[in-house]
Amino acid sequence: MMLISYRFAAFLFILLILYYWIPGKHQWIILLLASYYFCLWGGIAGMFCPMFTAMTTWFLAGRIGKLTVHAKQQIREQKLDSRQKKEYNQSVKQKQRFLLKLGLILNFGILAALKYANAFFLKFNWWMGIGRTFNWVLPIGISYYTFQAMGYLIDVYRRKYEPEKNIAKFSLFVCYFPQLTVGPISRYDQIGKELYVHHRFNFREVKFGAERMLWGYFKKLVIADRLKPIIEGMTGQPDIDQGVYALLGMVGYGIWLYMDFSAGIDMVVGISQMLGIRLPENFNHPFSSKTLGEFWRRWHMSLMQWFREYVFFSVSTSQISKKASGVVRNLFGKEAGNKVPAYVAAITVWLITGIWHGISWNYLIWGMANCVVILLSQELEKYYCVCRQKIPFTRSPLYQYVEMFRTFLLFCVLTAFQYWPVRKVFQMLWSIITDFDILRLWDGGLAQAGLGWKDGMVLSAGIFLVLGVLAAGKSGGVRNRLEHWPATVQYGILFGFTVFVLITGVYGQGYDASQFIYNKF
Repeated sequence: MMLISYRFAAFLFILLILYYWIPGKHQWIILLLASYYFCLWGGIAGMFCPMFTAMTTWFLAGRIGKLTVHAKQQIREQKLDSRQKKEYNQSVKQKQRFLLKLGLILNFGILAALKYANAFFLKFNWWMGIGRTFNWVLPIGISYYTFQAMGYLIDVYRRKYEPEKNIAKFSLFVCYFPQLTVGPISRYDQIGKELYVHHRFNFREVKFGAERMLWGYFKKLVIADRLKPIIEGMTGQPDIDQGVYALLGMVGYGIWLYMDFSAGIDMVVGISQMLGIRLPENFNHPFSSKTLGEFWRRWHMSLMQWFREYVFFSVSTSQISKKASGVVRNLFGKEAGNKVPAYVAAITVWLITGIWHGISWNYLIWGMANCVVILLSQELEKYYCVCRQKIPFTRSPLYQYVEMFRTFLLFCVLTAFQYWPVRKVFQMLWSIITDFDILRLWDGGLAQAGLGWKDGMVLSAGIFLVLGVLAAGKSGGVRNRLEHWPATVQYGILFGFTVFVLITGVYGQGYDASQFIYNKF
């Protein structure tokens, strides 16, 4: 069931009525049943897989929690000295570490098997000359709920909080239906309790949530789905579309990716707000970033925070990193050795990030390219500081916009590694330098690519509107400002905007929008 469909609209309408009609202490049960129903639209596997993840994680976390409680009781009752206490805690930690590894291997193993089975068997059949194909249906949101559940298991192992005792409540945390589409990946201490408490009907919150959903519809239907076939055409024939069209394709792909992904997040956050549940934001004005590192701290924030908390810190403090640091320190000095743990952790994070996006050389190279640029920027930072002190322009407000534009272009260029081979990316960059003829945009090529003047006007107006709303969001947000206006003006604007989306939106067969690009993850 897609978020943009008649079925989902009816599903959400019925859910809201039931959710606020039944007694508050049972609201979480309605959410759980609705989430299971949502999962069932993906088939039996779509429901079985998240249930299995929830059950195994709940059981293993419970065992880890019981070992912690039992250890504290034993230490208190037996009055152990510091040495005995340390030895006993180490033995308990060893048992807990085994349970943690079991949960990680089991659930990430299922994720890897289901997510990459199709690619593996396709390549295997090609090697063996077998014509039969293999097509495994991927459960919706498998990466999101797996990462979320494993983050919970690690937190319980680290003793951040006690494990949830009610398996049904924990299942809701894992299977909460809005997050299964495009995220975000939440921590248990962020939304766990919010899912279970009584939420009274609040017209303002429901209205704000509906407005956020409408904004997501606008970005998805009016901009992203209109841009998608044009960009696919430009990036799909690199031997023809070179020079200015290559640059337009790269930039357009970056804009489409943001509009599509952020639209899904807008809808998910809006749905949750209508239910009285606050989800963490997944974007924080990424195109305002001045460096690539800052950009990735603002883009898909929940995933990057997950990698930072559960991968980066673990790898940087691991014995392998410490030993590598010692070797480099002996060979090249203390300063070089101290950088090794962070570098090893960064390479690991970006390698996993590439694999998370897809098991292909394109995504692996894309991940490593981002890693190289970020680490190289960090190494050159001291030289940037010297240049800024000597060049007055770098301290002006205008230069900040230059940095933002540079970061945006860098993001678009690096993203090209996702859809073009390495050699082709550099060929296209060279064609931009040597064959950049901006007059070619008016030779009819845009119309052949599917961008007529009407679509061009709608796209331009839509992108400028998004930029305006993003700029307004830094100083309070459009919804808060609109709330202070007279009711007739508010609803008149919302009605007009809704009609605009309905008229200018791009719809597929049966008036269903195309799938969100991040649904497949």
